Amino acid sequence: MEPSIPTAASGLRVPRNDSGSVEPPPLGGWTPRARVSVVVPAFGGQDKLDLTLAALAAQTYPSELLEVVVVDDGSEPPLRLPQLAPEGTRLVPNTEGAWGIAAAVDAGISASTGEVVLRLDSDVIPAAGHVEAHARWHRLADYFTVVGKLAFADIEASALDPEGVRSAVARGEAPSLFAGREVSADWEIALVRESGGTVEDPVRAFTIANGATISFTRAMYEASGGMDTGMRLGSDTELGYRLAQHGALFIADAEAEVWHLGYSQMKSRRNDGKRYRHAYMANRVPPLRHLRTRPGAQWEVPYAQVVIDAEAARLEPVRAAAAAVLGGTIADVEVVLTGPWPDLTDDRVAPLEDPLLDLRLIRETFRGDARVRFAERAPEGTGPVPFRLFLAPGAVLRPDGLANLAALADGRRLGRVETAVPSRVGPLAVRLDRTAALARAERLRRDGESLDAALEALWGTAAVEPDAYFGESPKPAGAAPRRSLLRRGLGRVKRVLKR
Repeated sequence: MEPSIPTAASGLRVPRNDSGSVEPPPLGGWTPRARVSVVVPAFGGQDKLDLTLAALAAQTYPSELLEVVVVDDGSEPPLRLPQLAPEGTRLVPNTEGAWGIAAAVDAGISASTGEVVLRLDSDVIPAAGHVEAHARWHRLADYFTVVGKLAFADIEASALDPEGVRSAVARGEAPSLFAGREVSADWEIALVRESGGTVEDPVRAFTIANGATISFTRAMYEASGGMDTGMRLGSDTELGYRLAQHGALFIADAEAEVWHLGYSQMKSRRNDGKRYRHAYMANRVPPLRHLRTRPGAQWEVPYAQVVIDAEAARLEPVRAAAAAVLGGTIADVEVVLTGPWPDLTDDRVAPLEDPLLDLRLIRETFRGDARVRFAERAPEGTGPVPFRLFLAPGAVLRPDGLANLAALADGRRLGRVETAVPSRVGPLAVRLDRTAALARAERLRRDGESLDAALEALWGTAAVEPDAYFGESPKPAGAAPRRSLLRRGLGRVKRVLKR
């Protein structure tokens, strides 16, 4: 029997974020099998919630495969379930002691049972095929994240009634509910609007994530770590970023239509909303470089993790490689020095005859730096840090070397960049990996296929010459040598003294 959601081995294998290359089954032209949980966080607004549930009661998706979980985030008076709602609708409270949309969404997902999760706002009216439009993509692969098309309608909930909403949606005439009202027509998401309705940019694709209408598999949600319940605003974009870091591909579906009743806070108080979100996003989402503007600042999630193997190395080349990273133009980095650190004991040993002398000196040199971590082995798997650079001791980056390597990877949308730095002991290997690309490759590699081969097929790799990234920075054109400038300065001093 065909699985309701394909596994990585049987699902579509899509490179980068080439969502335009995927053709979903037409609405009404396929057989649903997966159970879908619609999670609706709500705080007050009973009148709008009633309309949302009425529209969900008219969905084309099979009712036996649909459940709706409404999460009451501490409303006063408490929310209630109206008579007009899908059969499998439940009302649950937010987690005890928690509050906010992120916590409510997480509580709703925990209480739900579906293989696919569709997160929906409590003040929207979805079209009849909304749930079906989302679910059809997850029938193709388990790593897709789907965002529906949100429109804003200048209408109050009091102008509509639940039975009228259910009837219009069931007839496929949801737009008639807003006749004579101002309704936005184009995509509200700039990235989707600019690209003509698709999402092709693999670096920025995660930014389309929003809470009004987004779906993903439960497996992807759990793998990514779920909602950051400490974020009161902007948690959906942050979740989108971590889904991307675990190999998600993002899809914008214009047929997954939904209308927002009135204007959202992000439209009515855009600047205030941005101000709030930016502080939280800057700490958690490194690719949003425009939010990290304080020179030399460190953030909760680094932009790059630099791994240097110190196990059999001398102090000097490790110090040179690490110091160049820490002194570079990108300050939000973490340096991971790998080696047998537990072997460094306080047992008596002649200091200069210590067999672990260099390892001890390396630890002492960097143990006070908050950006340096000591580990026995290199980090594995994925995580929130977008880039991981493996650097051989003695490979000394230019001040802007790391920034330029990352810019090359972003500019050419590469999953890996490799080079070799010449030295007296031979070429020093360097490798920059995009962790989101590694996650996709690990998820989709076939039996017997190496991770490197899958990475090349799904994201692409490149080998480059090291000169633009390693060694001394080139002097500006026309700049005088340092010694010449010093001599000129001394000459001026002597001339002044003779006067």
